[in-house]
Amino acid sequence: MAPTFKHILAIAQLFPALAHGQAIDLLADGADGWEAFDEARWQFVDGELRGSTAIFDGDKTDPEASTFLVSKQSLSDNYVVVMEVTFQRGRYLGVYLDFGQASQTGMWLATGHELPDDAPDNEVERGYIKTVEEGIWIVRATGELVIEPESQTRLGFSRRGDDYSLWNDGKLIAVYRREGGYPAGPLQIRLTNSAVRIHSLQVRTGRNRQ
Repeated sequence: MAPTFKHILAIAQLFPALAHGQAIDLLADGADGWEAFDEARWQFVDGELRGSTAIFDGDKTDPEASTFLVSKQSLSDNYVVVMEVTFQRGRYLGVYLDFGQASQTGMWLATGHELPDDAPDNEVERGYIKTVEEGIWIVRATGELVIEPESQTRLGFSRRGDDYSLWNDGKLIAVYRREGGYPAGPLQIRLTNSAVRIHSLQVRTGRNRQ
């Protein structure tokens, strides 16, 4: 799937400086563009990527409540990942950026969990950014992020210099500066208690590594 004007415009709205960089369509090669994955949980259908966890009400530490997909594409320097997605169940989708599989170290940007039924009236649904250091997770930044079920939304996950940012429809939700950033790593998607249709997944970057 070639980048459309809409996709290029979306990237340009996030980072004008990246609008003339290299475009990468992470869905173009279908399953061949990703490491081996659970075909019961992920499917490429008519140019879209569809993902679903085995259950939708599990504890966040329950392996059945999450599913992962790891790209063969590794990103470096400044880049922005733009995803057009519809949530069919749940609302939790996250992307690992500059994440080392062996060291379990890097950045984690996510749409966040649904609010529990007993949440205070003044609480809101939030997306967030975490650092992961050898498997230790620390919340670094959060911001309100409303996900409408069965409604297409645009999410952005980016690195610019030392800043990692989460976006929704061109609006900055959260940003965290990590001095020096993290080494380049493969893009990784995670779902927890969710089912999604990813209509497009585009990256624009000044440089990329295989």
